[in-house]
Amino acid sequence: MTQLLSDYPRHVPPASYIVDFTTLVDPDLRAQVKRYFRHQLVHWKARTFKSVLNSLRHPLGWLPTGVHLGTITRTHIEEMLPLLAADSPDARYRGLRLLREMVEYAATSSAWPGPRPPHDLIWSEDMPVPPVAQPRPLPLDVLEQLDGLLDQARGALEAGRKPDILQPMYWDAVLILRRTGMRFEDLAHLKMPDVRGRGGCLVQDSEGYWWIAIEYRLTKTGRDHRIPTRESDGVIAAIRRQEQRAREFPNHFQENYLFRHARGVISGHTFRTVLQHHLAPHLLHEGKPYLLTAHQFRHTLASEMIDQGVDIYTVKEFLGHKSLQMTERYIRVYLKSLKAKYDAYRAKQHPAPASLAMNAQVEVTKPAEGPDGGWVEHKVGTLYRSPLPDGIGWCEHLAMLDPCPTPPHCPTCPKLRASKQHLPTWESKATNLLITVEALRDNPIYERAKQRHEQELAHAEKVIATIKEEGFWDGRLHNS
Repeated sequence: MTQLLSDYPRHVPPASYIVDFTTLVDPDLRAQVKRYFRHQLVHWKARTFKSVLNSLRHPLGWLPTGVHLGTITRTHIEEMLPLLAADSPDARYRGLRLLREMVEYAATSSAWPGPRPPHDLIWSEDMPVPPVAQPRPLPLDVLEQLDGLLDQARGALEAGRKPDILQPMYWDAVLILRRTGMRFEDLAHLKMPDVRGRGGCLVQDSEGYWWIAIEYRLTKTGRDHRIPTRESDGVIAAIRRQEQRAREFPNHFQENYLFRHARGVISGHTFRTVLQHHLAPHLLHEGKPYLLTAHQFRHTLASEMIDQGVDIYTVKEFLGHKSLQMTERYIRVYLKSLKAKYDAYRAKQHPAPASLAMNAQVEVTKPAEGPDGGWVEHKVGTLYRSPLPDGIGWCEHLAMLDPCPTPPHCPTCPKLRASKQHLPTWESKATNLLITVEALRDNPIYERAKQRHEQELAHAEKVIATIKEEGFWDGRLHNS
């Protein structure tokens, strides 16, 4: 495929681009699949062809001898479905989906020259439920060990010493993935300046802010992407160190790739071996080495951003997702962990016996702060006061009766209560939002995220002014 398509990822072995059709025994079916693949040359990426063939091989292998796209019937599909039940849900779904796309193309496309199968050969009812891959961030104990090792390696590299465990290039690669959350394929295709000092992945805007530029040609989303970074993150220094190393090696593919060595560019297979065979023995989880992957750095950083209150629109732009639906998966991970985090918080606040801690969660007297202390007009009893994890106030509601009106966004909720003790948190929040707005102001691709942050900044400034003037914030009274 590399001879037919010039733009192909360089971080995978050449064997990934060899498409072997000999596994399809029937000559007519093999010729038809080849013809279908030729029609997709302008649509698919170089790695897609082998992946599609591997997924199609199993369902096509259950067809009787002599059956091809011109003779296949609905009966053949019905006989095939029970045989596919032994496959994994992911393999079964992908194989049937790709087979359905191929037969629909052959049945309806005006460009198809061969025999046409019946229309709607595979029904929607035949398709299994598509598997949904959930984010898998690093466990907290593993993350603490990794960050400790990463700080030690960073200190050694900055001091000009050789770090332990991994080679310097791989430690810098881990550092960049950990701090930026980029995909490994994007890391492998980062560029360094040419011999004239032009180009490169590090870009500085007119205000002195640094960005990592990722070209669209070999990205998963097919569009340019920029990731903000700072000197304090260590990413800029890591890129510059790798630039010095890369100058000693040939300019493979004449593309000025940053992570290159004597034999080519950094590969996914080699990097996976480095993580799981060299780094994993130093990262223990439940008493065993934790086999991490490069993509888990991305899941971990996104989960941390959601956990620390960064809005979902900013996380989407930071990660370079095409749709908000992809980013919403991290919200589900956060909500699943919220109960455990809240229980841990309450345990620290009330290290008393369980019965006393349970009684302490329900207030039986009118709170001293606020105009009504959490009482709701025309209702009997007191409200349940839940401290919010980010420290911006309390959520006051009727326990087990009131649904959450704005999950998971609390600052604009009518049930939010805050007092002067929460003022430092709001002032810090406003400062961080102002920095973010200023950083996004001159970047049109982040216009939507900038508008979102400006709205949050205006609301935070309103909360601060209200608390300073009236001594409290009540979402029911002050949100209007």
